[in-house]
Amino acid sequence: MATLYQKMKLLKGLNKGDIAYVGPFFVKVVVTRRCNLRCIGCRFHSPVSIMQPSEDDVVTDISYDLFRQLCDELKAMGTNSIILTGEGEPLLHPHIFDIISTAKERRFDVSLVSNGTLLDEIKIKSLIRSRLDTLRVSLWAGSPEEYEKNYPGSDPDNFKKIIEGLTLLAHLKAEQNSDIPSVDLHHPVNRNNFKNIDAMVDLAYKTGCNGLTSSPLKCWRGTPASLSLSKDEEKILFRSLIKMKKRLDSLSLRHNIDLTILRYKIGDNVWQKLPCYIGWLHARIKANGTVVPCSRYHLPMGNLNEERFKEMWNGSAFRKFRRESITLRGLASFGEHCDCNFCGYVYDNMRVHRLFKWISPFVSVKN
Repeated sequence: MATLYQKMKLLKGLNKGDIAYVGPFFVKVVVTRRCNLRCIGCRFHSPVSIMQPSEDDVVTDISYDLFRQLCDELKAMGTNSIILTGEGEPLLHPHIFDIISTAKERRFDVSLVSNGTLLDEIKIKSLIRSRLDTLRVSLWAGSPEEYEKNYPGSDPDNFKKIIEGLTLLAHLKAEQNSDIPSVDLHHPVNRNNFKNIDAMVDLAYKTGCNGLTSSPLKCWRGTPASLSLSKDEEKILFRSLIKMKKRLDSLSLRHNIDLTILRYKIGDNVWQKLPCYIGWLHARIKANGTVVPCSRYHLPMGNLNEERFKEMWNGSAFRKFRRESITLRGLASFGEHCDCNFCGYVYDNMRVHRLFKWISPFVSVKN
């Protein structure tokens, strides 16, 4: 959650044009590129659509020393939240619990995104001990049959492992009288699973999760269009989501159903409908130290092995990105460098735009 101070500094920067007067509100850190699954819609490990790594992506795991240095810089810049993710499975990083503990020692709110297959007793106790705030477990299936469709070539017993792991996590939290990590079961919706989304409510409730979230799976470069829903299928999904919302509320499970429906209704070509403010709010750190504004923009802002993050944050590359991303002409110029046809940060951009649209007519943006 952004503080009033951060919001005021954000608006000051937007008013000036391209300089950020406060650090990113949240940072995503790709801790590893290794994975033990082949999710069908994954950009990096899907058996039907793989984004080939560039020559700069040869590093598998982020350096612990590099991460610690980054934490020190971000704390000094006022960043509150770190999300540990991966172009793979974060729990495969050999020092993942040291990474979590290091971030918590510096008082960050820390989230971790996992596929849930590695949640055994040892790792769960380590997650609790490291004081992880939120665990988000991504599950593309509500049944073993759906699991086989969405994870082709993976061990079908993984579905059972995930359910058992989540159940054990809830048990060990209760045993240790711990509220953390808070657990969200996350469901990427696609054509292989949208007809059975009610089953996700059952799974979230019976495994002791705190919430159930969802997101549309939309096609990016190289992803088969057959995974996306048609307009008629979206209407069927909306009806199911509205019913789900009532049930989730009755079970006191948090959710993002209103935002999911809104995201579908906004549709594609978001860049033609809404300015992009992500260069003011967020940075993504890749395992090799490369810094980009978000997961969809591919031109690097710099590398942590060569310069400090603070220098990059208001360096020429980030400032150029901010100037261009706030205008339709600038967004159109990104072309092959950005997969922003279906932006994953639209909610963040909408929140900022509600404030900035009132003063933007008086701001002169230089391109």
